[in-house]
Amino acid sequence: TEDYQEAVRWYRAYLEAFPNDPDAAQTNFLLAELLYEDGQFDASRYPQAAAEYEKTAYRYPRHAKSADAGYAALLAYAQQEKRASGAEQKRIQLASVDSAVQFARTFGDDPRVAPVLTNAAEKLYALGDGDRATSVAEQVLALKAPATDAQRRVAWTVIAHTAFDRGAFDRAEQAYGEVLALAPANDPQRKDLSERAAASVYKQGEQARAAGRLNEAVRHFERVAAVAPNSTVRATADYDAAAALMTLKDWEG
Repeated sequence: TEDYQEAVRWYRAYLEAFPNDPDAAQTNFLLAELLYEDGQFDASRYPQAAAEYEKTAYRYPRHAKSADAGYAALLAYAQQEKRASGAEQKRIQLASVDSAVQFARTFGDDPRVAPVLTNAAEKLYALGDGDRATSVAEQVLALKAPATDAQRRVAWTVIAHTAFDRGAFDRAEQAYGEVLALAPANDPQRKDLSERAAASVYKQGEQARAAGRLNEAVRHFERVAAVAPNSTVRATADYDAAAALMTLKDWEG
């Protein structure tokens, strides 16, 4: 580490003395690389590396290492996350998300944008920021260079879970449908996804019933059987449909 830090000192001296030199961006990248490598001996170097990578990526005119530096900053944040916990880990995760969004905004045609944004959407949902999680997930779905099916599935899952948590059950139903369409037939998560889709339809029936729209409630309750015939909520939905039809005096129904 002493050797790394000696090299770091000289790179910093060079950048301070010649900030506008044509090679300054490349030198800043080498400085960041040294700090990252020194992290194997001293983990306190990773925050410094992230800062220098971001400086290299975003504070110089576009150069050959701009995108690589922006991506490397995310790797430096990942190293910090591994070693942090509690409030400090959350702070690092939020900083990492901000850096990821900036990477996608600056280097929109880079093939690493899709996985970067997908990871950011998952991270935001886990942190409880549904608004930003949904916004970033929608960016994944709107990429000009389409994301992979696996990445699109993660994005739709984030949108679905967030919509369900907020009571936007029609949006949740549509999103869970997209997730199921992307999930392989033998995927072990299909059962849980089908249950969530069925619950989204059932909850729409509950909302309609609470608002006094019994005919609409019946339609939603009856749809559960079509959306997920083997779901655990189907029997309850059938029962509630029958009860609503009795209230409507639709005896044949």
